[in-house]
Amino acid sequence: MTSSNITRAELVEIKEFSASTKSLSQAESEHKVEVQFNPQSLKLSLSNQNTGGDQPGGASKQFVGSGSSKLSLELLFDTSATGKDVRAETEKVAYFVMAKPQDNPDEKRKPPNVRFQWGSFIFEGNIDTMDETLDYFSEEGVPLRASVALSLSRDNIVFLFGNASSGGAGNNTGATSPLDAARPGDSIASMAARIGASADWKAIASANDIDDPLRLEAGARINLNAKASASVKFG
Repeated sequence: MTSSNITRAELVEIKEFSASTKSLSQAESEHKVEVQFNPQSLKLSLSNQNTGGDQPGGASKQFVGSGSSKLSLELLFDTSATGKDVRAETEKVAYFVMAKPQDNPDEKRKPPNVRFQWGSFIFEGNIDTMDETLDYFSEEGVPLRASVALSLSRDNIVFLFGNASSGGAGNNTGATSPLDAARPGDSIASMAARIGASADWKAIASANDIDDPLRLEAGARINLNAKASASVKFG
C-alpha cells in the first residue's frame, strides 16, 4: 500500500491561540508529534452559554458568555515492527497534558496550548483528557500497541484553515471511509472474514492497493468496505 505521500496529522505546541486563519500563532517546533496513523474520524462539538427562556411566555434565551469548542479523536501507535515499548511514543503526546510553569511566576501552572492539524483542518486548544489503552504485548510483556483517545477544548469558537498539500499522492489522501487496523498476523482474508465478507477479500485487497494480502503490517489501516471493480488474482 502506498502511504509515503499521505499527509499526516500532527500535534504541536503554540504560545497562544490564533485569532484567525490570517494570523496563525507560531508553532514551537521543539514539541511536535506526527501521528503514525491518521485518525478514522474527528468529532467537533460547539456550544453556547445561554440563559432564560425556560418559562412559558417568558423572555427568549439570551447569550450570556463566550462559546466553546471541543475536539475528540483517537490515535493509534504501534511498535510491533521494532519491539520497543510503545509508551515511548505515547509519552510524547502526554507532554501536552502535563501542566508547565508560565513565563510569569505569579501565574499558575497550566497545560501547553496545542494545535492539532491535519491538512487544512486546524483546531487549537488544551488537552483535557488522554485515555490510553494498551491492547497488544510481546511475549516478554512489552506493550507494542496503544490507542490514545484525546479530548481538546477551547473557550471560544474559531474556524481555522491550513494549507493542504496533496504531496503528489493523487487521490490517496488518507481521508476515506472508516478504516480498520490490521492485527498482528492478520491477512486481508482474515479481516474480511471478521465482517462476514470472506468472498470479497480479493476485491478488498485490490481496492486498497495491497501488494501482499497474506502479510499485513500490524496497525495498517484497511478500508473493508472498498471493493475493486476488476477481478484480481494473487499467487
